[in-house]
Amino acid sequence: MKPTVLIVGDRRKKGVSEGVEAYLPLLRSLLDVRAVDLEEAVDLETAQADLVLVFGGDGSILHVARRLGTNPIPVLGVNYGKFGFLTAVEPDRLEAGIQRWIDGAARTSTRHRLLVRFLRDGEEASRTLAFNDVVVGRKALGGMVDVDVGIDGRRAVTFAGDGLIVSTATGSTAHALAAGGPLVEPTADAVLLVPIAPHALSARPLVVPKSHSIQLSVGGRRRPGGVTIDGQKPVTLKRRDVVDISDAKAPLTLVHPAGSSFYDALRRKLNWRGRPHYGGDGDHWEEQPDPSPL
Repeated sequence: MKPTVLIVGDRRKKGVSEGVEAYLPLLRSLLDVRAVDLEEAVDLETAQADLVLVFGGDGSILHVARRLGTNPIPVLGVNYGKFGFLTAVEPDRLEAGIQRWIDGAARTSTRHRLLVRFLRDGEEASRTLAFNDVVVGRKALGGMVDVDVGIDGRRAVTFAGDGLIVSTATGSTAHALAAGGPLVEPTADAVLLVPIAPHALSARPLVVPKSHSIQLSVGGRRRPGGVTIDGQKPVTLKRRDVVDISDAKAPLTLVHPAGSSFYDALRRKLNWRGRPHYGGDGDHWEEQPDPSPL
């Protein structure tokens, strides 16, 4: 019996519609294709399949993670984006990647997500999931925002500056990295708090266990702030509103057919190296080929 798959993607992204059309006959020969959804017509929260195959970029993976909700179907990304940190397979290697997954040779990684609850006057107004990060920041250029931080319901610190990023380990290579946060192995059970342009020399990123809950609010007399989750449209945060962040207990499983590691990706995509180039002596670490033909 063939494994079942849902094929999804954003047809607005260059190459996605053409890629799905070109590879669909191959995919049908290897898999039981339950649906091809480029219009978000399928309810992924209730769908059943062995795999969700996402044609797109890293943003497409983030979007599918939101659409899945707590549905635990594994996700495999086919890279039609620029960066491809979350999308594991290049289009020209799709057949080999799918075959490795069918054969049970593909590596998987379990990524924890955050449950984000918006509290107003002590009552929950809404909730959602975050895969990469939650950002509380200023809404206008030229000003600062005070972000009050509580951990497990107790006051921790107030950051004054452009805002604060609360990131999963997966999100450590996204906005948090650009703001000066640390690199964190994406399966680590950790949450990062990274201040953005803090107005204090003593402000430093903080890493806490994912079992801790984090409470954020806009304090002081400054202007109201905004909350952005995984790069989506900001939501206004009024004074005395609280953003409560905790472990969602709904991890997302990513499939990695190529077998390359997080550290391989850091070297290739972020030009990560532990030492400078010294003239004439070459690189101490020679780039090794991936452990698989993918």
